Amino acid sequence: MEQNIRKRRSLVILLLTLAVIVAAVLVTDRFSLRLDFSSDGANTLSKASRQIYKEIPEQVRLTYYISSALADRHPGPRSIEGFLRSVAAASHGKIAVDVADPASGNKEGAAQSLGLSAQRMQIVEKNEQRVALVYSGIVVQYLGRTQVLPFVLSTDTLEYDLVKAIKAAVADKKPVASILIGDADKSLANDFQTLSAALGKSGWDSKEVRPGDEVPPDSSVLIVLGNSGLDDYDSYRIDAYLASGGRALFAVRGVDVQIRQGLFASPLKNDALLRALEGYGIKVDRELALDASSLTAPFQVASPFGGQAVSYVRYPHWVMTRPEYRDAKNPLTAHCEGLDLFWPSPLEILPKSGVEAQALVKSTPKAWLQKERFALAPEEASQYAAEAGSTTGQYVLAASLSGVLTPAYAGKAPPKREGAAVLPALPQAPRASRILVVGSSDFANDLMTITDSAFNASFVASAADWLSSGEDLVSIKTRGSRDSRLSKVEDPNLRAALISLTYVVNLFLVPLLVLVFGLARSFRRKRLAKDEALLRAGSQAGSREIETPARETKEGGE
Repeated sequence: MEQNIRKRRSLVILLLTLAVIVAAVLVTDRFSLRLDFSSDGANTLSKASRQIYKEIPEQVRLTYYISSALADRHPGPRSIEGFLRSVAAASHGKIAVDVADPASGNKEGAAQSLGLSAQRMQIVEKNEQRVALVYSGIVVQYLGRTQVLPFVLSTDTLEYDLVKAIKAAVADKKPVASILIGDADKSLANDFQTLSAALGKSGWDSKEVRPGDEVPPDSSVLIVLGNSGLDDYDSYRIDAYLASGGRALFAVRGVDVQIRQGLFASPLKNDALLRALEGYGIKVDRELALDASSLTAPFQVASPFGGQAVSYVRYPHWVMTRPEYRDAKNPLTAHCEGLDLFWPSPLEILPKSGVEAQALVKSTPKAWLQKERFALAPEEASQYAAEAGSTTGQYVLAASLSGVLTPAYAGKAPPKREGAAVLPALPQAPRASRILVVGSSDFANDLMTITDSAFNASFVASAADWLSSGEDLVSIKTRGSRDSRLSKVEDPNLRAALISLTYVVNLFLVPLLVLVFGLARSFRRKRLAKDEALLRAGSQAGSREIETPARETKEGGE
């Protein structure tokens, strides 16, 4: 009887266990648990991903096209599929995931028509080598609308790319970044190719706005690159855009640096855009900020053998900003990969009622200014720090303002320009806006390519996300980003000393230690061998001594 009760109890426990397992399987598409031990939560779904379902009226379908030949040979596809299923599990049923092999069921043509990119991969099978076309792309479909991630092989930026693609599919449009080139000697096509590529990669539709034209109302953000060529008519257009609630990034200068014919600089005295920014609450000083934390610049110099040569000079005018001096509470600057500023001007934050101001990027405390004489050329290196004694300190290099900005042209007659349209009146009730001001108009142009500073373009793309969408989206993009350059040491003398020490350690000390270790090990082995030989000899002698008396005793007994 008791045995039957135990059997029934075991059966009930087994059935309950199976029921729990089945229930867990059924709800895995709605609940998930991930453990993340990274320092900044880079492997945890962000708030933007977990709450994107609130922006999706109907179901979004994600189809991951992955070639089996690639999935069997690379760990990336497994991580990508796991991530997609985690997003779906957190979406309350609003996101569904399918996985398909383009090679099966004649789906390769469909994959190509959707815009997926095939990559060539060498495959070795049974001692035969061949080249195969493989796919690893994601198609986002919503109510007949499609967004495509053409080729994905890691989860490094997948969350950011996927969230933007889902938002674009649901909204049926890409966010628009209007770009205004404010320096007359530059153009978007010739000087900002790296930036244009970064904006496109981040899902932005870039449109150039000519100075004096109205900023398109559908602009999610306005990016103003330079200010030396803008007058009051141009500045009024920007003022009207901000008064209507627009968001803008300003890369501006207080000192006009000319590099095309020689290297010289002069302060901008009566700059219309700088006056407008000062009215909003950020003053751009007509000075240059130099820093001990700086980049190396290549200069063409006269060769002693005739002709031209390239000389690499530590150049304090090109400031390498440090992570510890960026705002750690703002997602735009907390984990950005890096930010290098060329000939920056310091900023002053002027308190304004109803406007929240943030100093996002600062120089190191070892920075100084050039106020009176701007020494820029490499042959003027002895004059770089002429004013350091009275100006050394820390300076704001990038700042933001949020709130209702007082229009710079409020209460004034709209500026006029001969042959141009009459400007409309400003909105009577300005709306809340947000702006970001960086005191360097050159940091976003292609000058970044010669200093390995391509993260400057990524910073602008992230700033566009932050200005237009708030903090959630940009926090995804900047997680896990780090400046990979070996740039912790700021002082050039200490840097040179450490480089010399590195050479000494690697070329002399390490080989010497290896030699000493080898000799010591050889000596120790010889000594152990000698001790072992002596011990063996002693043991043999003892055996003979024991054996001799025994033999004598035996003979005596006989």
